[in-house]
Amino acid sequence: MALYGCGAGTEATFKRSPAAPGTATPPPVPSPPTPPRPAGTSPQPPLRPELSPEEEQRLAEGARQNIGDVERLVAELEGRPLKPPQREALQTAKSFLEQARTALGQRDYPRAANLASKARALTDDLAATSK
Repeated sequence: MALYGCGAGTEATFKRSPAAPGTATPPPVPSPPTPPRPAGTSPQPPLRPELSPEEEQRLAEGARQNIGDVERLVAELEGRPLKPPQREALQTAKSFLEQARTALGQRDYPRAANLASKARALTDDLAATSK
């Protein structure tokens, strides 16, 4: 086995010495088993930041507004002739939109607002470039 250090040209070579006759190599130590999860339980939900009720309300309203705006833009863009990269961007925006709706339904307002904002940015850009 050869090990290489950080320094320029530094190299160390190690040779394994043969085992003494009659000695055995110890078996590897097994890792401890993962404790089983009780039946009927689900994994812990992802951690979410603590938000004030006002902040939650602001994020939820912003997400709903962006979702509505993006839905209208998507309908408009689907009627336009789009190049393949533009169609791909539209599909991505629709995917973000669907994920935003799901997050909103799960009361994950920061995620819903983020996804709706991404969908909005894509559709706004597409609307500007596909006229």
